[in-house]
Amino acid sequence: NFVVISNKGECRPFDKDADGMLNGEGIIFMVLKRLEDAEKDKDTIYATIEGSAINHGGARISSLTAPSVEAQKDVIIKAWENANINPEDIKFIEAHGTGTILGDPIEFSGINEAFAEKEIVKSNCKISSIKAQIGHLDTMSGMAGLLRLIVALNSKIIPAQANFTTPNEHIDEEDSVIKVQRESEYWESNNGKRIGGVSSYGLTGTN
Repeated sequence: NFVVISNKGECRPFDKDADGMLNGEGIIFMVLKRLEDAEKDKDTIYATIEGSAINHGGARISSLTAPSVEAQKDVIIKAWENANINPEDIKFIEAHGTGTILGDPIEFSGINEAFAEKEIVKSNCKISSIKAQIGHLDTMSGMAGLLRLIVALNSKIIPAQANFTTPNEHIDEEDSVIKVQRESEYWESNNGKRIGGVSSYGLTGTN
């Protein structure tokens, strides 16, 4: 049977010992403003959202808890195109990372295949998920991921994946252009910019 809630009482995204997610609670508040208005008002700007995308797995999902690799790949590419960015410039993706034995490999494959479809064979993109620290905030989980990415951008640190030792046996890092972040490291800028992304997925196949 597919396990959603961890029996061990810990969330281990992308790890071989992952056995499910943990619930969490939180409140997140963000102020969104048009960039030109924020600049005119001399606001402190922590990050800019260049683009986003949404889709649904539809008939491609095999069950409520089994998302589609292809659908996740498609939504990532659509977000890149909407943002008008070069995927080679992305150095960090804040992953959904629920810590489930099925969902984590699907997400890993979706991100990796998105890079492959753009014919990127070499990349320095790392992934990790905040759910190992705070659990799954349900409808707020995407906001938690966005907040963590903004903190990473401003601290110039790519955050490590907590509770991670050995990759899930269904995750092949050797032949992938992405890697799970083992240790926190300095985030080098590219032409004065740092570009990252957030993956956020719904239980019913919404990406």
